[in-house]
Amino acid sequence: MDCVCSCRIKAIESATKEDDTKWLTYWVVYGVFSVAEFFADIFLSWFPFYYIGKCAFLCWCMAPTPSNGSVLIYNRIIRPFFLKNEGKIDDVMKNLKDKATEAADKFKDEAKKATANIMFEEKKSS
Repeated sequence: MDCVCSCRIKAIESATKEDDTKWLTYWVVYGVFSVAEFFADIFLSWFPFYYIGKCAFLCWCMAPTPSNGSVLIYNRIIRPFFLKNEGKIDDVMKNLKDKATEAADKFKDEAKKATANIMFEEKKSS
């Protein structure tokens, strides 16, 4: 079992909340980093030693120190941004949820119609 997975399991199973918060903070930072990297990777991958730097960055974010990279990035960048824009983020998430529900309902209705048409055509050809 790799170290990251082992550390996550230990954090979940521990009696204290502190290590849970540390790992949740890491995963929030990692998620933001992954989204940013998705859009910037086409440019960043051309830089020499990009992947080594990325690996070093992620190791720094996971470092077993009280104020590792993920804690610093979360407290200085992500948390202030989130607190400032929480209402807007909630509105966007609600709109996305509503649109996804609407699309799923339309898909379900179309699937029902298609199934009914197939069954009708089978009965008709019998």
